[in-house]
Amino acid sequence: MPSYRTRTTRTPKKKVRKYVQRLPRDPAKLFRWAARGTVKDYERLRQLARKARHNLPAHIDGVAFEKLMHVDRLTMIEQIQAAEEHDISAGWFLDAVNWLFDKIPLGNWIWPVSAAQSAINTQKGDGLNEVDEQYARLVGATYGTVSERPYVIDHWKRQVQFDSSYVSVWDNPDGHRLIAVRGTQGTEDIGQDLLVGLTGTSGDLIRDDLLQILAATKPGVVIDLAAHSLGTSLALQAYGGTPPIYNAIHETYLYNPAYSPIVRGSADAYERDANIRYFINTLDPVSMGGLGHQAPSNVVFRSQGDPVSAHKLAQWQGSSSYQAPIYHAPPETRVQAHKEVFQIKDQHGPIVPDSAVDTDDVVQDPEQPQDVGAFDFGEDFEFDQTK
Repeated sequence: MPSYRTRTTRTPKKKVRKYVQRLPRDPAKLFRWAARGTVKDYERLRQLARKARHNLPAHIDGVAFEKLMHVDRLTMIEQIQAAEEHDISAGWFLDAVNWLFDKIPLGNWIWPVSAAQSAINTQKGDGLNEVDEQYARLVGATYGTVSERPYVIDHWKRQVQFDSSYVSVWDNPDGHRLIAVRGTQGTEDIGQDLLVGLTGTSGDLIRDDLLQILAATKPGVVIDLAAHSLGTSLALQAYGGTPPIYNAIHETYLYNPAYSPIVRGSADAYERDANIRYFINTLDPVSMGGLGHQAPSNVVFRSQGDPVSAHKLAQWQGSSSYQAPIYHAPPETRVQAHKEVFQIKDQHGPIVPDSAVDTDDVVQDPEQPQDVGAFDFGEDFEFDQTK
């Protein structure tokens, strides 16, 4: 009797997705990773740095890489601590470590692989990190009128020369620049909201703003972009229409991204991009889109609140969320900042508000005593001269 066997089909080998090797940006994870490195790990790291010394790209600082060629555990921990305190040279050092890990074949070397895996796990949604929360606060500060925006938040200083209706720019002492894009604000944005809902894309409203910012940014500065709600569609529309903008941005943070429930749009197009990080509340109808949408590969999920609160930016801002402006520059400082950048010459003297000018005032000699008038303390106020 003949023997039979079931027909087997060869299953195609599943491709393993290659993640970019990078250090975690959470300082606590960085410190733990640096402390786990053995003497042999650091010796191997120094050897690989020496081999890669002659292939450095232009954006990696040579002095920082020289320090990497002689690094040990103590030096690594000191550099991480200095970077946390916004030391620019320490930031360059960690950029060099990131570049080296991304370019060298690590094989079965567990120590650097664990650093990359730690970064990936953070990006897969096991919790917000400090960078996520800071960027959310900076985007939140972009709402309101330009004059209402704070000047400094969490060591980030607003670059007022780039202010526009949708965009603000913030610089950190460690050499990073963040472009923040606000979402819907008032009835003037309803048309864009409807456009996103029906077509999946918005108008290309911030393209020129982004090109101006990128053109004015010095080479070597790391530029991230963060946006909320409608702002995510505005940013991605600029990415799709002008690829040089997308190529110039290091990482993108999309808080409550706007999806269309009808068609696939710009938010869907970038879901597989590991450098674009999504923040989605599953109770938010704006971010959930239509049935069949794939979950992004780099995403933080949350399932709290109601359909209204689930779309608010405050949920991503952390326990130290921004509440009020820390410091506002006076109006004349803002005006002077614009003049400094665009070289607008003041030909008519200082700007004085109309309300501050009194035609009856007489200019007095500053060295002469002036009559300031009597102070009115109110009818019921009396000084107690016995004290």
